[in-house]
Amino acid sequence: MKLKVNSKIFYPGHGPGVIKRTQKIDFAGETKNYYEFEFINNELTISTPIENVERLGVRAIKKPQEIKDAIKVLTKQPSKKPPTLNYNELMNVIKKKDLSGEIESFVEIIQFCNFVKEERDIDNRLIPTSIVKHIKNASYYIIGELALAQNISYEKASEEFFKITKISAD
Repeated sequence: MKLKVNSKIFYPGHGPGVIKRTQKIDFAGETKNYYEFEFINNELTISTPIENVERLGVRAIKKPQEIKDAIKVLTKQPSKKPPTLNYNELMNVIKKKDLSGEIESFVEIIQFCNFVKEERDIDNRLIPTSIVKHIKNASYYIIGELALAQNISYEKASEEFFKITKISAD
């Protein structure tokens, strides 16, 4: 993977962003080259040793059509039964998918959480706030990547996400 300054990236656990610069940092007597990342929807800036980037799953963002194709499944199948209905096990599945940093994983997170919401609605049970949070987080990652890929605002990408999926990111 060839990344450089101004590359648009997705950093698992942090989201979509841009490599703002490279720098040498001396830490514990060792000097390493670092990328400084800036993220699309927060003021967080982090530096990561260039040698660790691939191991951490940092990747170039997808092309706009790849993103749109991946989220179209949500139109036909907004919910999908997760591999487990045990809440703690489901949270572990979601965590693994979230850390993969892949759009397809975020789509599945939305589907699994929507399934749980629907089942709980049928049973008149409360919907855990973590389920709602995971839908918002997965949507945020997809929308942010779509915004970067198309050089449009997050708001416009959010509108496009809704137009394609009919799922509100709010």
